[in-house]
Amino acid sequence: HMFILEQEEYRIEGIDWTFIDFGLDLQPCIELIEKHPMGILPLLDEECWFPKATDKSFVEKLEREFISHQKYKKPDFRSSAHFTVAHYAGNVDYNASNWLVKNMDPLNDNLTSLLHKSGDPFVESLWKDLSNVHAMPDSSAFGASKPRKGMFRTVGQLYKEQLNSLMTTLRNTTPNFVRCIIPNYEKKPGKLVAPLVLEQLRCNGVLEGIRICRQGFPNRVLFQEFKQRYEILTPKVIPKGFMDGRKACQLMLEALDLDENLYRIGLSKVFFCAGVLGHLEEERDMKLTDVIIGIQAYCRGVLARQQYRKRVQQSIAVRVVQRNVRSYLKLRNWQWWKLFTKVKPLLNVTRHEDDMREKDKELKDIVSRMEKSEYDLKELQRVHQQISAEKASLSQQLQQEVESSAELEEARNLLAKRKMELEDLFKETEARLAEEEEKNDELMNDKQQKDVQIEELEDT
Repeated sequence: HMFILEQEEYRIEGIDWTFIDFGLDLQPCIELIEKHPMGILPLLDEECWFPKATDKSFVEKLEREFISHQKYKKPDFRSSAHFTVAHYAGNVDYNASNWLVKNMDPLNDNLTSLLHKSGDPFVESLWKDLSNVHAMPDSSAFGASKPRKGMFRTVGQLYKEQLNSLMTTLRNTTPNFVRCIIPNYEKKPGKLVAPLVLEQLRCNGVLEGIRICRQGFPNRVLFQEFKQRYEILTPKVIPKGFMDGRKACQLMLEALDLDENLYRIGLSKVFFCAGVLGHLEEERDMKLTDVIIGIQAYCRGVLARQQYRKRVQQSIAVRVVQRNVRSYLKLRNWQWWKLFTKVKPLLNVTRHEDDMREKDKELKDIVSRMEKSEYDLKELQRVHQQISAEKASLSQQLQQEVESSAELEEARNLLAKRKMELEDLFKETEARLAEEEEKNDELMNDKQQKDVQIEELEDT
């Protein structure tokens, strides 16, 4: 079932793929075991109805019916098995001793139900799976099969009912399987029996699944995800602007120089053979490593240059301080220097007019900048008012759209409710039609019988 779904996805994505029917090898074996009325399980149920039937007569009947079947084989005369079934994983020998007794399940339903409802917790725990063992289909559902009253059910019938229920659940859901492997029969940790594990992997279909996955394309990535993740491997290949995801992935794959047999481009995904995506991940990791190393080198270079400039400035500052200290030591006792220090404060009086002119010039510049700022502020206020008006209009339109959407949603709900009511009415009408057809058939049979009786009376 999973392999069919896998190939169905290939078909939906438009991939050139030859459909492989993996169920051809399994169908004859399934029909041998459960096909009605000539399967092994139906024949076992049939033998249970005969009082004088034995395990030997059951095996003899199997040999008569399936002696020419491709999946049925007679075991070696030295073996204790009575017959062999060729499953796809290998031949399995079966010993039919006490099969009839076990299949009739001598435990009474009332007795098992009583033990299941026991007040003793231990006894109740022994029969906690009773509801699963005797689970029956819902007879209230339309078209559900009903067990015939007055007839016991064999273990084979219970198994078939449980299998049908399981298959119904699997068809209605998306199944995920967990394979449980027994490492050894001694239940010891750290011990792995290789032949036992290999046999379980073969019988569970794991090896077959791996083989099928290697034939197909087990790894798949959406176009957008592939572009975002692996665009680093193909720089400057995709032009700027919008481009279709399929076209972009095709250009990237051509730039990566991959073999065309290793990938397929679908309608929404890129499919890869086993190992190709891992190779791309390794190349991406190497590219990211180079990029990160380059970023680290650039950051270290910036920090080193900043430290160098800081050291140069410190060195220049030290030289300036030293030069000024030396000059001060030479000039502090010089008479002309002392006179200069006393006259220097008086020189600032002549500079007052120059400072006033500079202040006036700065004031004019500030006034001009302030006028320009006021003009810009008025312009921004006008633009703000225009945008606010547009926002109010858009808000009103949005409110109208929300109200219309709510009305449409309410109408859709009413239509869905009406559809469900009509479907229920249709089912009831079908049930009534079936009953009327049965009554019509009975009336026709009665009419035919009456016609026969009238003819007989006329003849007499």
